[in-house]
Amino acid sequence: MSDPRRDRLSVGGLSIAPSAAPEKWEVRAQLDGAAVEAHWGEWVRLARRILDTDALSRDREARGDAWDQGHAAGADPEAASEAVNPYR
Repeated sequence: MSDPRRDRLSVGGLSIAPSAAPEKWEVRAQLDGAAVEAHWGEWVRLARRILDTDALSRDREARGDAWDQGHAAGADPEAASEAVNPYR
């Protein structure tokens, strides 16, 4: 019986599969595209960095939205009493 941990994984346009070297995995953007080989731990670290970068981007976007709301609350004198400024 084959080892299921060595089966090909596909997510969207990317696929990761065992390479000829038993300790490495290859990632392809397309089935007929060029493969990039690395150890499994390197792919895991890359995925972690992508997730961390995405979280940072979402945090900055949320801070920008909060700043916009606070600026709008302070800029409108009629709505200033009703609007909530998240920075105050």
